Amino acid sequence: MTGLSWTVVRVLAATDCGRKDCCGAPAHAWVRVEAWSPRRAFLTSAVPYVRAAGVPHGELAGMAFMAELDLTAPPGNSDTAGERLEWPGLQIAPSIPAQPGGTPTVQQMASTLMPTGGPELDQERARRLARALAPGALSVKTVIIPRTPPGKLRPRHTQDGHTYKADGDKEAATALYLRRAFRQPWGGNLAVGAVFFRPNRQRIDGDNLLKHVLDAGNGIAWHDDAQITASYPVIELDRQNPRTVLVVARHVSTMDRSDVAAKRPRGRKGR
Repeated sequence: MTGLSWTVVRVLAATDCGRKDCCGAPAHAWVRVEAWSPRRAFLTSAVPYVRAAGVPHGELAGMAFMAELDLTAPPGNSDTAGERLEWPGLQIAPSIPAQPGGTPTVQQMASTLMPTGGPELDQERARRLARALAPGALSVKTVIIPRTPPGKLRPRHTQDGHTYKADGDKEAATALYLRRAFRQPWGGNLAVGAVFFRPNRQRIDGDNLLKHVLDAGNGIAWHDDAQITASYPVIELDRQNPRTVLVVARHVSTMDRSDVAAKRPRGRKGR
């Protein structure tokens, strides 16, 4: 069973093709599929990209597109048929809305962003957050974590000088919910929004609550929280149903994070 999902495809370069034993395309493009690999580039026909963008192949470099691909089955490193890869649904990636001055902005005011009501409106809250942070994003996941949202605690030290996470158990519990939603970490730029429903009026910083979620998602929902180039925390009160409404979406940003890869464990010395 395939896992088709919309993902970002970036064109790195496009050139004329002079090979007669190739796929017959007049031009080729080097492209990067961020969800397949943040470092590997694929050589493919530039024709579908020219059609989707409506520009000559010489103007494709640097453009971002969206395509519906099987993210669970990327071509292997030994695959030599990249020129014949297909790009179903290929279209230009949506741009970020801007103010007249050119600065990207969340267009809804905070006072009107979240609807009032109970948990039955959580999906609508997630949709509004996604639209505000990543307008037009086609890859969006919503995760509901039905527990009191914990804050991020500072590391603590034992008497013999060792450091440990004081909130390790809470972080592991949050990670469990994320693991159920994400079969593998998403690559590239991401937007993360969250509505934290607290059971009391205790003063707590929204960024502190969000940091807990970002750390819990490392290696599970994303490779590293350095990929998060848009974020927005909201704190609300719900004494009966404390929870976190989390939304993760593909994000288009000039601060490209496609080079953020999974952290590899260090090898043992002497090997």
